[in-house]
Amino acid sequence: MDTTILLLFGLLLIVGLSFGRLFERIGIPQVVGYIVFGVLVGDSVLGLLSEKMLDKLAPLTYLALAFIGFMVGGELKKSIFKKYGQQFFVILLSEGLLAMAMVTVLVFLWTQNLSLALLLGALCSATAPAATVDVLWEYRSRGPLTTTILAIVALDDGLALILYGFAYAFAGVLVTGGPLSIQVMLVKPLTEILGSLLIGGFLGFLLNFALPGLKLKDDRLVVLVGSVMLASGIAVLLNLSLILTNMATGLVLTNIHPDRNEPNFDLVKAFVPPIYILFFIFVGARMQLALLPKMGVIGLLYVLGRTAGKWIGAYWGARLSHAPVTVQKYLGFALFSQAGVAIGLALDIYQHFSQFGPKGTLIGHTIINIIAATTLLVQIIGPPSVKYAIQKAGEIPGPESTEHNGKE
Repeated sequence: MDTTILLLFGLLLIVGLSFGRLFERIGIPQVVGYIVFGVLVGDSVLGLLSEKMLDKLAPLTYLALAFIGFMVGGELKKSIFKKYGQQFFVILLSEGLLAMAMVTVLVFLWTQNLSLALLLGALCSATAPAATVDVLWEYRSRGPLTTTILAIVALDDGLALILYGFAYAFAGVLVTGGPLSIQVMLVKPLTEILGSLLIGGFLGFLLNFALPGLKLKDDRLVVLVGSVMLASGIAVLLNLSLILTNMATGLVLTNIHPDRNEPNFDLVKAFVPPIYILFFIFVGARMQLALLPKMGVIGLLYVLGRTAGKWIGAYWGARLSHAPVTVQKYLGFALFSQAGVAIGLALDIYQHFSQFGPKGTLIGHTIINIIAATTLLVQIIGPPSVKYAIQKAGEIPGPESTEHNGKE
């Protein structure tokens, strides 16, 4: 692989970009084109990107997620939270908890397996920021819906970790009959969240002091990229959240001196497109088309419960918090994507529950297959749904928008 990796990367970038532009021409977000191209070159079709090769390229995947987190953090300015903070948290709890409740109830009614139902319910609360944010950037959308989407997909990871901690602890007790662990249920997820925020925030403070002394754009870019890599390495080493750590770095950096640091985020944004293209190609390459038929009734119930829970929860949360009409009507369409966090937690379930005998092993296998198959489905559906939402809300510059400023 070593002698051909540059050739492979060159072909992936150029052909992947062509796929993205082709999909853009027919009105579909570019990210779907990248993912479809990834499916074609992955094991499901041509086999050019094998699972073994993708495992070796995992650091590039980490880096893409890190930049997504950093850039999303840069959008979460203090003025936005001051204006919309309460609204964001009402919506977050509403869409996350209702999605979990609906999936848990539907899966339990079908399987009568409360452990499986609780774990799938917890995983469904996570929303993938990468594909969602990429669509917002592609169409340069601006407005209350866009702002709310960025905040919710950033905060969803933290909520998912907390819900997973509770579900994991209860499911473990149901399977093993052991005592309920407060450490697993609450301490572990809160430690991961707070640790990520503290380390990322500290690096953001350091960056804010270091960057003004660098007059050349190239020097600032090197320090910014190096800091994102440093934050990512620390997060992986300490088993913290990669996305939350970098989000905290970007959030602190943008809020200390917003005007001064805005050009620094522009530098990073201009640097990362090749990394994003490769990332989404890798996402597609990991998808196994053969898993779709194996999804079965449980998988369909998972997709239906998650979709309905997030859509209805987002609507009622936005309505209760008096969000603009466009947020109430269209936010739910932007929360379908699922990827990194859900897959990572599914792997964690598989590794740990496999130690609990045949019953635990069956739960682990079932969850891995369902999350992998449904991720393939919602990753294709998610980006066009985000485009539909921001288009209907009138937040895409130009003639494509159909509503304006949250009013009919």
